[in-house]
Amino acid sequence: MSEVPTSARVLGAVGRGLITAGVVVLLFVVFQLWGTNLQEARAQDGLRDEFDGTLADAQSQLAALGSDEIPAGETDTEPGTQPSPVTSSTLPGGLTAEVLRYFFPEDGDAVARIEIPSIGVDKIVVSGVQVADLRKGPGQYPGTAAVGTTGNTSIAGHRTTYGAPFNRVDELAPGDEIHVTGILGRFTYRVMDPEIAYAEQITTVDEYDGGHVIVRPTATWVLGDFGDNRLTLTACHPELSSRQRIIVAAELVEAPADAPAFDPETIAALTDDGATIAGEDGTDTTSPSGSPSGSPTESSGDAVDAPARPAIADLDDGLDGEREAIPGAVLWMLAATTIWVIGGVLGRRYFTERLHRVAVRGVSLVPVAVCLWFSFEMIDRALPAG
Repeated sequence: MSEVPTSARVLGAVGRGLITAGVVVLLFVVFQLWGTNLQEARAQDGLRDEFDGTLADAQSQLAALGSDEIPAGETDTEPGTQPSPVTSSTLPGGLTAEVLRYFFPEDGDAVARIEIPSIGVDKIVVSGVQVADLRKGPGQYPGTAAVGTTGNTSIAGHRTTYGAPFNRVDELAPGDEIHVTGILGRFTYRVMDPEIAYAEQITTVDEYDGGHVIVRPTATWVLGDFGDNRLTLTACHPELSSRQRIIVAAELVEAPADAPAFDPETIAALTDDGATIAGEDGTDTTSPSGSPSGSPTESSGDAVDAPARPAIADLDDGLDGEREAIPGAVLWMLAATTIWVIGGVLGRRYFTERLHRVAVRGVSLVPVAVCLWFSFEMIDRALPAG
């Protein structure tokens, strides 16, 4: 038998490498389109049970407590911060720490249920819009109004991965109804005409049509207080890209609910350990928002007379990816490659029959698949949301 030329062996190895790389890319696409949906579905199942329990407990406690027993006070904390739950069991006027947790949830906690019949959406909303939060479902921007209360309740969601809750928001038209259930009850919002919703800013948006506008990720004014009671939905645009944001505004149909206000100085002074309530950045705040949702600040230096807005840098929060996940993705991919190569080497060295070699490859597929799964998860975290 004549010896195979070196060039042929090199070309064969390159060809096999390219085929393997193509298969890995195809598997990653499958992971993004289906694997992430399975993860989101599991998270939603747990969140639905969590929210049902939270809703029942909250409404029971609030009904027993009575709004006149909840201490209120003027506050002036920096907007965009979310107080952490206090640790005391009982506070003035019968207010419990459990009640506070309903209004000041931790990131990732279930806070609402959103239903949009016209586009088939029925999801549990979590608190926060970081990458980990939006992998569970839609997330409410910190510092925006509680569901059904005065102000702007703002929610972000994916369009192509992790259940794609807002995949069809571009189909919403003025008049379409959106139902949102929070701890204060179930509320109906109606999609607004963009020319009415953003009358003073309409000339600054990239485009608008039907019930939505398209803006740049820096247009945080869409989350601000427009002097009405509205729901704002945000998602990436176009699909499979994070270059722009698609925004839908909907007005509250009924009268807003009365949201209790809290005086955190009094609450902190009466906690068991005397601890103050900390903001998102870990610093102590003597006076967080006077409402459960926080208060927007007045914007300055904008090209248009934009409404007050929460203190966030841009709409990329949670949608622009986590660059710190890249090293982990590379390491898991290297681990998968190493295991696959070792399986091939062992098969050729110790087995002469082709069937045995294939069996060794098959055994190595299990750890390779596990490593690829973790690598894909981290690659997905690092990439901008679509």
